[in-house]
Amino acid sequence: MNTLDTMIDNTDVTEQPNNEEQVELDPMERLQHEVEQWKEQAARRLAEMENMRRRTEQERRDMMLHASERIITKMLPVLDDLHAAVEAAKNTSDATALRTGLDMIYAKAVRIFEESGVSVIEAGPGEPFNVEIHEALMHTPSEHPEGHVVQSVQRGYQLHEKVLRHAKVITSAGAATTDAGDTA
Repeated sequence: MNTLDTMIDNTDVTEQPNNEEQVELDPMERLQHEVEQWKEQAARRLAEMENMRRRTEQERRDMMLHASERIITKMLPVLDDLHAAVEAAKNTSDATALRTGLDMIYAKAVRIFEESGVSVIEAGPGEPFNVEIHEALMHTPSEHPEGHVVQSVQRGYQLHEKVLRHAKVITSAGAATTDAGDTA
């Protein structure tokens, strides 16, 4: 039974006018009370939503801080190894031993990145230019067809399928031409 039906049922036609006014106030008061309850419930729901938004935002910030913490913790031994290599370089003139040590440190860093899902974007000469993974720094005539990589300037990296940094390359403008229009 809705509120209007309740109002109609509570109204007695045989009552005197003073009582009828009294009866009409009761449903009105009930409606006002119901409105106040709805307002209170809406305010509580709004407060709950605001608290949930704040909690979610804080959790997102915490996740970002802790996500970088994991990779940084894995990279600390590489930093320690680099420090040891720098100290060793001060006391030795054995370039072969230093080179071997640096190769080992590099291999350790690459392994950590690979375990974390980071891979190198290679861009070799003759490879077709791909705007998804390459960034052209320069366009120059070469023996390679137009739109192909001539030289890689800096390697790119991707995390799983997302490009973190595009490979920086020099692209071919095609074969160089002479003033007479012949190809060189």
